[in-house]
Amino acid sequence: MDFFISTNSGLPIYLQIVNQVKGSVAGGLLNPGEKLPSVRDLAITLAINPNTVSKAYSTLEIEGIIEIRKGMGTFISEGSELNDKDKKEKILPKVKELIVEAYHLQIDNNTLLEIINQCLKIEGDNHDS
Repeated sequence: MDFFISTNSGLPIYLQIVNQVKGSVAGGLLNPGEKLPSVRDLAITLAINPNTVSKAYSTLEIEGIIEIRKGMGTFISEGSELNDKDKKEKILPKVKELIVEAYHLQIDNNTLLEIINQCLKIEGDNHDS
């Protein structure tokens, strides 16, 4: 798996790694049992601090996406594939939070949908490159 890090995105680098791993698992690019690069190797490849990679991996481990096996490496969890119902239940609180935030910022539904579609297009373009 190739990681893409943007220093201009405004999103912390560790979250960019987290999101890319999650997206790759959801998209079938990373499969259960597949090994990820070591913290050190990924840090060298991306020219970032190993603590940043470690934070990303810790976040993914807490969420059950990866397993860190001492002396063996970091692997995609066997239970990382979610069914459609589980996916919806996992994302629903974040969507509700986004809607509430948009309401407080007085962003109407059409504008919110435009923003979401723009983000989806950008994210899709990042995955295509």
